[in-house]
Amino acid sequence: MNETIKSIKKRYSCKSYLNKRVPLSKLKIILEASKQAPSALNRQICNVLCLNNPVMVNKLRELSLKESKIDYYYNAPVMVLVYGPKDDKFLDKDGACILENIFIAASSLNIDSCWINHTDDLLNSKNGKLLKKEFAITNDARIVGTAILGYRNPKFKVVYKKRKDNFIKII
Repeated sequence: MNETIKSIKKRYSCKSYLNKRVPLSKLKIILEASKQAPSALNRQICNVLCLNNPVMVNKLRELSLKESKIDYYYNAPVMVLVYGPKDDKFLDKDGACILENIFIAASSLNIDSCWINHTDDLLNSKNGKLLKKEFAITNDARIVGTAILGYRNPKFKVVYKKRKDNFIKII
């Protein structure tokens, strides 16, 4: 089995992180991989915003706690927001490809990850609009998803969920 397939197979959704920084050198590799994702008609409509500064990361975490009473970001030290024009019919597809590249690249570097879907709702809340502006995300943009990155808290039990049978059909 080649290294790429190994990275895909070992990836899981991590929901508890150590307070440990991801080296900038590894983060740059992951973000570069995000640029290599396919996009419809090669329009490259999505943008990637990486929150690596602890102050900025905590602003989004605090918003999550204020709005939802839940830390949707599981104490991860890095948050990568993927967004683009909210009315574009290919936004979700293009953004999903970017996020998947991020997850595979992170896994290959032994960095844990999880896809978070709540960021768009949070940033469009009354309290979130100021933070959205601070992040320089315009009102005509929508967050497809957020990849949180970091190192797994060893107290978090890794669960590789069984994949369903009859998922693949070849005719």
